[in-house]
Amino acid sequence: TVNKKKLKEMNIPQKLLATLFKTGSVKLSDGKVVNKADLLDPSAPAPVLVVVDAQSEEECKLLSKIDFNALIDDSKQILQMMVHFSNRDIIVSESYKTFLDGLKDIDHLLMCKNPSSRILFDCAQRNAILSSVLPVEKLFEPTEDGTNDLTNMTKDPETSITLSEHLLKYNVYPTQKTSAGWQRNNVLLKKSFNFKTEEEDAKKAYNCFVADQKPETPAKKLRRGFFCPEMTFLGTTSTYSSTYRNVSGILLQCHSGGFSALLDAGEMTVGQLIRLYGPQQAEELISKLNFLYISHIHFDHCGGSMSVAEHYHKVNEKPLTILCPIRMLPWFKYLSSVFKVPLDLVPLGKLHQDKKIRNDFHKEHSVKIELCPAMHTRDSWSIALQSEDWKVAYSGDTLPNSQFVNIGKDCDVLIHEATHQSTLAEDAAKKRHSTVGQAIEIGEQMNARYTVLTHFSLRYQKLPPFLDETVPENVIFAHDFMKITKANVDTWCQATDVLPKLFPSHYNDLMKQPYYKNKNLYL
Repeated sequence: TVNKKKLKEMNIPQKLLATLFKTGSVKLSDGKVVNKADLLDPSAPAPVLVVVDAQSEEECKLLSKIDFNALIDDSKQILQMMVHFSNRDIIVSESYKTFLDGLKDIDHLLMCKNPSSRILFDCAQRNAILSSVLPVEKLFEPTEDGTNDLTNMTKDPETSITLSEHLLKYNVYPTQKTSAGWQRNNVLLKKSFNFKTEEEDAKKAYNCFVADQKPETPAKKLRRGFFCPEMTFLGTTSTYSSTYRNVSGILLQCHSGGFSALLDAGEMTVGQLIRLYGPQQAEELISKLNFLYISHIHFDHCGGSMSVAEHYHKVNEKPLTILCPIRMLPWFKYLSSVFKVPLDLVPLGKLHQDKKIRNDFHKEHSVKIELCPAMHTRDSWSIALQSEDWKVAYSGDTLPNSQFVNIGKDCDVLIHEATHQSTLAEDAAKKRHSTVGQAIEIGEQMNARYTVLTHFSLRYQKLPPFLDETVPENVIFAHDFMKITKANVDTWCQATDVLPKLFPSHYNDLMKQPYYKNKNLYL
């Protein structure tokens, strides 16, 4: 780093500084030559971070034999921190403890903490408000399971062990404002997740809203004759996760027929199941999956696939069936060999073209599948699933597509991406996505009983993009942890109008954004 005191003493003109740091030296007006090295502090050894992921007792024993300090250049580098992704049962083994005690001079970070405890404040607050008046599933509240004992598990008390926590930071270099090491300023305490006041305000707002409701329409009465599997939304945003929404993942469950499937599995899909149901029930739900469907190769739709497969394989000897684009086969085969998790891979293109495969699939899972290419990235797909009692269509990521209208005709529920509000149609077209208005129109063309919109842009985290829209009474905007059933589907249709009343500050923040002030401004 540049020594500011030396720089001031040299009295180098401002206009020569760029030349000095670009060329390494500069000549002053008095003829003196200043070298860049003259202004720098002595170089300190660069910190090295090591990531460890041992998956067996044999690998633990091998770790103890590795001299990590011998692998780095002692004159230029220093081993400072080790991050451990190994499972909890591996980390508590005697051989792993011995390994940790052999590296007591560095910081250790354990990533094996139960995911059910990793709930962000914003997400928990939103869930508490919604679940107080709407049929949102309450988040699972974990009990202490002895995980904290890991900090004192080693034989040597001097070994520095830290458990991973949301918003925990590690500063590699000290600054004027922060010291090196762990920073817990933003870590949220469990006692802070108390939203009684917010829940009471939400109930008052909702009761006022219900009192103002108009009588039931004839069209609404006609829709009541439908039967559909339960749909739990584990993620409703696009690109990457935020503090309010996770990326794509939809759990379908038909309890009467014993059918269940996951439609896409973005990163943290398993974590969302654990946060919602707890570790034991989440494990049970995953073990009963008929298949996992991946619409396309983008990571916000497939990043959690192998985690789902791992949990499935813990209970089932047979491999998890994954319906995926053919271009993903090499990726899945490689990960299958690395993680030692068998997979039953079914290419969507082959399933689409071969009627015999579709018939065999229908016999095995009691669900008929129809596919069509989606208008997004190469080898993207849209799907329609149909049993004797119900039909569900899922768009994946796509522009409005007439082929999808055909396969989803007369479905009970259409799940369609609505990445952008309708006033940003040009932006949506460039990125090969749909707007809210386009998705609603597809639902009308399909004659879908209900249309559920999801996969919202990251600009719509607090509230979905409905403010500039004319929303029919059979349209639902999805939220994380929303569960749609036959009993509550009409309640969810009403929720669109009540959301601004439940989240008034979020509504005001959204209305201040430039894409609502100026509809020609694309972000």
